Amino acid sequence: MTGILAEVHLPFAALELALRPLMKQIGRLPPRQQAALESAFGLRDDATPPDLFLVGLATLSLLAESAARKPILLVADDVQWLDQETYEVLAFVARRVRSDPIVLMAAIRDGFDRIFGGAEIERLRLSRLGNDDAERVLAENAPDLLPERRGRILEQAAGNPLALVELPRGAAGSDAGEAPWLPLTERLERAFSARLSELPETTRLLLMIAAENDGTALREVLRAGEIILGAAAGLELLTPAVAARLIEIDGTELRFRHPLVRSALHQAADPAMRHRVHSTLAAIIEDHLDRRLWHRAAAAIGPDEALAVEHDRMAARALRRGAAAMAIEVLEVAARLSGTAKGRSGRLLRAAELAAELVRPKLLERLLRQADVDEADELAAAHIGWCREICRQPMVDDPARISVLGELAEKARHAGARDLASNLLWRAAQRCWWSNAGEEIRADVASMAARLGLSDDNPRLIAILAYAQPLRNGAGVHAKLRALSESGASDSDAARILGSTANVIGAFDLGVTFLKASSAALRDHGRLSDLARVLLNQAWAEMEVGHWNAAMRDAEESVRFAEETEAPLWAAGATIVKAQVAGMQGALEQAYAYAAEAERILVAIGARFPLAMLQIARGKAALSAGRHGEAYEQLRRLFAPSDPAFNVGFQFFGLAEFVEAAVLSGNPDAAHRVVGEIERLSAPMPVPWVETEVLYGKALLAGPEEAEPLFQRGLGPAAQWPFLRGRVLLAYGGWLRRQRRSAHARAPLREARDIFDALGASPWSDRAREELRASGEASRRRTEYAWEALTPQELHIAQLASEGLSNKEIGGRLYLSHRTVGYHLHRIFSKTGITSRSGLRPLLAEGAQPLG
Repeated sequence: MTGILAEVHLPFAALELALRPLMKQIGRLPPRQQAALESAFGLRDDATPPDLFLVGLATLSLLAESAARKPILLVADDVQWLDQETYEVLAFVARRVRSDPIVLMAAIRDGFDRIFGGAEIERLRLSRLGNDDAERVLAENAPDLLPERRGRILEQAAGNPLALVELPRGAAGSDAGEAPWLPLTERLERAFSARLSELPETTRLLLMIAAENDGTALREVLRAGEIILGAAAGLELLTPAVAARLIEIDGTELRFRHPLVRSALHQAADPAMRHRVHSTLAAIIEDHLDRRLWHRAAAAIGPDEALAVEHDRMAARALRRGAAAMAIEVLEVAARLSGTAKGRSGRLLRAAELAAELVRPKLLERLLRQADVDEADELAAAHIGWCREICRQPMVDDPARISVLGELAEKARHAGARDLASNLLWRAAQRCWWSNAGEEIRADVASMAARLGLSDDNPRLIAILAYAQPLRNGAGVHAKLRALSESGASDSDAARILGSTANVIGAFDLGVTFLKASSAALRDHGRLSDLARVLLNQAWAEMEVGHWNAAMRDAEESVRFAEETEAPLWAAGATIVKAQVAGMQGALEQAYAYAAEAERILVAIGARFPLAMLQIARGKAALSAGRHGEAYEQLRRLFAPSDPAFNVGFQFFGLAEFVEAAVLSGNPDAAHRVVGEIERLSAPMPVPWVETEVLYGKALLAGPEEAEPLFQRGLGPAAQWPFLRGRVLLAYGGWLRRQRRSAHARAPLREARDIFDALGASPWSDRAREELRASGEASRRRTEYAWEALTPQELHIAQLASEGLSNKEIGGRLYLSHRTVGYHLHRIFSKTGITSRSGLRPLLAEGAQPLG
């Protein structure tokens, strides 16, 4: 495939050209992938647009299927001019073909900011030829040049092979007066222009038509030439251009030998001729409505509302094909053609909304500047505010934005745009959670939500109440979430909102249910940018409910998808989850390395809110190591108003760790204050997670007479959170032993040991065993299992394979090549000593720890 500037407005055009020889095999793809590729190529018109990543997976599957029979070299030239959709699909493929007999070779010019993949992609920057090689190339292509001209061309070409070949063929190569400071591209354009001037006039006209055309069909060029010339136009008219090595004719297609030839022709044509060429092409193109409309627009002089409406429809077609970037460009053209100022502004605002969804803030602001919106239009102001908000970096501590968003939400509500108002208020509530907004602001957001008139079970209303006041509204939100979990969320987006909301109040058991439903749907539809965020939340919930292997698996996948979709915030959050799990399991060096990596990302993007979660990870690691003073110093930052990690909405997630560290390091007074404040904010009825943490904290701080009932009450709601329950049991058993009640201490200590063993929390297992020995009971060592040698991704693949999924099905689930899956299975067999897939199920059945 070759990127062509004139075709950049045709979504998936270059990809379709490259895959055309393989399309007869499309029926072998899974149905959803087949539908995505057909929709992208305009072969079907589904109501739901395909996600680009699903198109990318279909492309990868099609290539891998063919490469299994014969190796494939996929060449992409002039990548800087590929349509955006093809470029993104190729970038997706480039990151995944390392295990397949597929080579992707892509060429891109200097000066363009498109970068394929990450650091793993091999890059070769082509340098200029040395003097000896340049002289040899010039001698082979222009052996008869006089020495003076040869020296001048060598100087002007500056080692560029194309210049060495092309400059001698035109007058520019012998023009002693040519300015030596001209850019090389302009020198080459002059060289091509000089050769064009030597061609017959009819030939130049046909070349001009070809240059303005956005297709390669030879018949279109000849037919348009006949109309403009008023006479027959045959292939012989193009023979001089072929002889001059400006074009190539391959069967029914005409191609320029170099893009600069097209550029030179475009520059040489006067506006009247370009207008006539586009009008003629619009009249003769019959099999492609969108191409015809592009040429009509290029030929339009002044407004044309009917044509603008046609472009509105074209934008809608682009969106159905999953080409949002193209839809923006089409709407810009429609705005230029609009017959009224209102129509122009409306189209630019629609384009701005799409730019916001793609998170392209510079494009958004350019479109808004052109829109010229009436400042008195409250609804338009609310729309613009929403667009700007979703383009901003999330999780930034900016309390001032909360009031602004609230005002915009009120404007939207007054204008009758309830969905927009609820979105704005939801973001305002999220900013309450991300920042240290005061209680008054939080209460205002909650009261505004009540005025929206949404039903009690509306996911956004529930989310607003939770994010604005997670402790104050926790009990009511928890009841609504529990009811909805029993009836099921209406769709994946509702499940995503409800799952993250459950995490916000500490209802992690409900969060897992909602988030698994959402991630499954997002995975099926290829919405990897949303999936990265959902997997982060899912990993967090799974960590708290004791599914640590699943948490690590989902966190790693979240990092992979976040990096791919350029969402560093989610990558940082998922890395913090990995740090927490590693710290609790006693892999301290790994935990601190993860924490350092997450902090590096957060500092680079200026996000403060996740620093609270990061400090909890560091505190847990220090507690696991028995370094209580260090843990206290790490965790006290959550409660110090002057510290960047201070966050009132996140403090209760680290309450148990903070109290434990404070008590064991001799700082009980600080813990008393924190427990009292969280108990006050969550009154009269905290959610079970918060209740457990508060009771555990009060038990650690209580005197001998009050401690035991607090421990026992804390064990009631703690059953759903194994690690927290294990620590309550460990502390309770240790307290009983110190009260000289060793016989009573053994039962909670045994249960704590078994919980920590199942979780793989080795430092805590060791502590429970020490307490058991001190109480007079010996304890066996923890059994090691073969599957523990696997990485989270290998464990995930092993689980899917044990369920009977083929390599191709696993690849589709994980957005990997099936050969990559096979590579990982080979490593799994090697690490665990099994020899076939049949051995996976008994291998994974070892131990009591939930793996999925």
